Amino acid sequence: MKQRNFSRLLTRSTLVMACMSALAAHAGATINFGDDQSATIGLGLRTSYDSNSGNNQPNGQAFNVDNLRLYTNFSFSKELKATFNTEYNSSLNTVSLLDAYAQFEPTQSFNVWVGRLLPGADRSDMEGPFYITSWSYPGVASVYKEQYLDGRDQGATFWGVVANDRLTYAVGAYQGRGHNSGVSNQYQGGGGSSDLMYTGRLNYNFWDTKVDPAYFASSSYYGTKDVLALGLAGMTQKNGVTSASGVTADYKAWNVDFLMEKKVLDGGAFTLSGAYYKVDTQGVLDSYCQAGSAGCWGGPAYQGTAYLGTVAFLFPQKLGYGKIQPYYQHQNFRPDSVDTGTLAGQTVETKKDDFGVNYIVKGYDAKFTAAYERTSIENAPSANAFIVGAQLQF
Repeated sequence: MKQRNFSRLLTRSTLVMACMSALAAHAGATINFGDDQSATIGLGLRTSYDSNSGNNQPNGQAFNVDNLRLYTNFSFSKELKATFNTEYNSSLNTVSLLDAYAQFEPTQSFNVWVGRLLPGADRSDMEGPFYITSWSYPGVASVYKEQYLDGRDQGATFWGVVANDRLTYAVGAYQGRGHNSGVSNQYQGGGGSSDLMYTGRLNYNFWDTKVDPAYFASSSYYGTKDVLALGLAGMTQKNGVTSASGVTADYKAWNVDFLMEKKVLDGGAFTLSGAYYKVDTQGVLDSYCQAGSAGCWGGPAYQGTAYLGTVAFLFPQKLGYGKIQPYYQHQNFRPDSVDTGTLAGQTVETKKDDFGVNYIVKGYDAKFTAAYERTSIENAPSANAFIVGAQLQF
């Protein structure tokens, strides 16, 4: 009996050592344990240098860790899985929870994810910072505000792909905006809401299908796909807006977005995308995250309209290790009259123009960017930034 137990211990120890060696040697590798059980680990990094000026301030220069993520995925069977991802918070110099959700995936047409995850929203949210064309996330126009890092919230999403692989739907219920007491709860998931936020997204692919995993999205496919996609998304929450004096109102936001990318010149691609947004706070000026904002990520919701447009072209010829993709992006947010002014908690019309060049070595896994960004705020000096960034994923 002792010999048998020792043999089992030796076998398991050898397996663990082999798995650790595989992870050390191959970042992003999947370790298979048999019976549809596996573990995957990966890494995502975005780092940059920027020189900026604005608001009559002297030039500022900085080296940044824009994003640093540890990706882990676990498969317990064909139907049961889990995802756990972290994000480095450069503002607080800490590592925070990004995603933590259980996945029940019985069929392509119906799946359930529960935990802290990304609700179905606009295409920019579904792309996130690692899968957008521009270096900076289009936060001027992309108006959906959730509680935690990068648009995450705690709740459940039902999603699937139907209609001959062309229509992707994602419908969810989440804790939603506000109603949390204490800054630290924004990271710990405390608080909650007596009125849940309901979210939904539909995306229809007219040309190529199965271009993205789950209900997520990408802003370019670098000449590998012909994509024409039309999306519709929205969020609503009763008493989702609270003023500084404690007045509550319902929160509603919706948008329509599209992406067209066509392969050209045997290896190149022309890309055109856009989105229109509408936010309604019933005329109440939201004060969410105005006080103690150091630990609060969502930010206030402003009533108004916004639009976003991006155009890019991937040259087919390689230049050294990769291909050149110049791009231009324009954003505009125009508040309704309830939010005009310059007092705390209010906003004014804001525009942003991004001119950039991506150097695509290995899709989204190895990309380098040089960009000039100009932000224009009504009745205020414009802000300018020159950015050089590197993105790597494993």
